[in-house]
Amino acid sequence: MTPSRYLNADDAAARFGDLAQTYAASLMRADPAADALIEALHHTSHHGPWWSMVLAALSDGVESVPEAPAELRAFVAALPPEPSPQEWEIIEQGGAAVARTGDSAGLALQCAALMIDYWSAAFSKPLELTGNLMQHTAHRLAQTGAWWIEALEPGGLRRDRDGFKTTLHVRLIHASVRRMARHSGVWDTAAWGLPINQGDLFFQVVGFTWLVLRSLERMGYRISDAEKAAYYRFWRHVAAVLGIDDELLALVNEADCLRFWELWFLTNPGPDADTAALANASLKALAAMAGGGALTRRAQFPILCGATRWLLGEDICDGLKIPRTAWSHVLPLSYRPAVKLSEFVGALMKQDRSRAVARSIHQLATGNAAVGVMPKGTGVVAEPARLEALARFKPVSAAPEGTAQIRGG
Repeated sequence: MTPSRYLNADDAAARFGDLAQTYAASLMRADPAADALIEALHHTSHHGPWWSMVLAALSDGVESVPEAPAELRAFVAALPPEPSPQEWEIIEQGGAAVARTGDSAGLALQCAALMIDYWSAAFSKPLELTGNLMQHTAHRLAQTGAWWIEALEPGGLRRDRDGFKTTLHVRLIHASVRRMARHSGVWDTAAWGLPINQGDLFFQVVGFTWLVLRSLERMGYRISDAEKAAYYRFWRHVAAVLGIDDELLALVNEADCLRFWELWFLTNPGPDADTAALANASLKALAAMAGGGALTRRAQFPILCGATRWLLGEDICDGLKIPRTAWSHVLPLSYRPAVKLSEFVGALMKQDRSRAVARSIHQLATGNAAVGVMPKGTGVVAEPARLEALARFKPVSAAPEGTAQIRGG
């Protein structure tokens, strides 16, 4: 069954061939290993501090957890294999290529990679369901940033590091939200597909790869073909840890991500009032996170609107109801030349990239700490208690006052 959100099927098949069929099918696929684990942990005596059990299995081996359910053993056994030393070298190069850009990478993340998620109303339905999270937009954005910083740190994706463990934590959050949506009484699979399905997860990967790289190039950064290929290799590993299946992992490259981007806009309905409101709420939350006084924070919102229009384009931002500001014209004329000059000077002086990476990650972490979310440890994404509350989510009619209502279409 293909959900009704999948539009223009004949045109998509004619233009994109097998990719269109792959994407349509992916809307009805989730993450069986993670879903089975979350279901088991919520139906056994292990309901409670289950994340500590998962961490123990990761750190000391699943045999060190005698009470581990069979689903945890299966989950750990199915984790992607450890990259070879040569692959690790490429992965590190890919992460460094983006991490060295510091605040610019953060801007690409905030105003492009995360904002584009709001384009599809069906894609955003799980976020709308978690109404209690919508009330803490700034904190949620900072948690995403903290995870990203941990993953980008040199060696951050190795199994004993927080970047790897937090990525698995994100994967189990997805499974918890899927469980919540299925039990909510309002999830419409025929219309929207499965919640946080493989296709939607892969579009997020496209945002973090192709869109981030395009945004950085628009800002004036020189990213070589070798650096791009390494960054896609970095993200193939991240995507595998996140539970994206092999058929889609093979598409984590520049050419296929661009094709998927175009297919996405052809086949997905545009934003609705709820997703446009989410997009604007996110920009306002980001503006509120800025340092300085009230005047500085108020000035940040039009700047962020301008940056979003610059990086995503006028058509997308008109759909999301992002206000038009002069900054969409000022930034290309000011930000880009400054970056290009910096890149030229850096190449001329043969600056040490490793120092630039360390300095940039520290800069990102310091900014992210403005709302009290430091990129340190596996608790930066969401507290296990919060995940358990999500998994016990009640239908909308019984939800606490103030919880967002989910609507069809």
